Amino acid sequence: MSAFIEATKWPDDADPDDTTALLQCLIVDERTPSSAAAGQHMHRNGQFVVALSGLVGLRIGDREIAFPPSSAAWVPPGLFHEGFLGEGAASLYCLINPDWARMLPQHPYRLLLDPMTIEMLKRFTRYPVGFLLNSHEARLARVLFEELMGARQLPLSFVPLSSHPALKRIAEALVKNPGDSRRTREWADLCAMSERTLARLVVRETGLSFGAWRLRIIMLAATHHLLAGECVEEVAERIGYSSASAFTAAFRRVFGLTPGMLRRGEAGLLRDASL
Repeated sequence: MSAFIEATKWPDDADPDDTTALLQCLIVDERTPSSAAAGQHMHRNGQFVVALSGLVGLRIGDREIAFPPSSAAWVPPGLFHEGFLGEGAASLYCLINPDWARMLPQHPYRLLLDPMTIEMLKRFTRYPVGFLLNSHEARLARVLFEELMGARQLPLSFVPLSSHPALKRIAEALVKNPGDSRRTREWADLCAMSERTLARLVVRETGLSFGAWRLRIIMLAATHHLLAGECVEEVAERIGYSSASAFTAAFRRVFGLTPGMLRRGEAGLLRDASL
């Protein structure tokens, strides 16, 4: 991984393999330099990886996957993986005891979270790990777990990334400047390859056409600006759309909801949303 995307660094006092608690949550917002990263690994606990801000994702096998705010990814116990963060990003990890994890799918998937569930997850970051089984915290943990179990499941991949240097270069440029209007031929020239070669490379590495892959990257960036409080018109201009209406139409095609719905926290409540 490049300096643009680096492995997560857990807090020094955190133990992702501590199975004494049925459920525990912590904020992970620091990164480990690539030279010091442990690489893909597994844990005894399952994990929900929640995107709070910035570029948050997972590496599983040869896949690198980023996912937007209001969504999370489930990593079952024993699955080799590595979390990563972009510059300035923040994530929340919810560790699930193996006994509870057996009630969830034994394969990774993505899920939509409603505002209440996200706030409950944040609240649990303030709770001590060793709460008693008959305590108020334990009762809330059971409610939170039921919300996570009942959340809408989506395919794991939203924005497939790639370890290929050319595609990493393009993805980094688009995340830093989502309004970059260069055409496929210009990106190909930048990467010293033909337009056809670049198109084939993107399909092979991500399963998407170049246009669809680029659109998902810039829409991922758009979600962060919207949730940071920018108005639709500002975000539309930032990512290169000539009008707010054109941006709104494209946003809805990708996510199944409007930018306004996202800002109001409705993503996790909509049947057709694909955020």
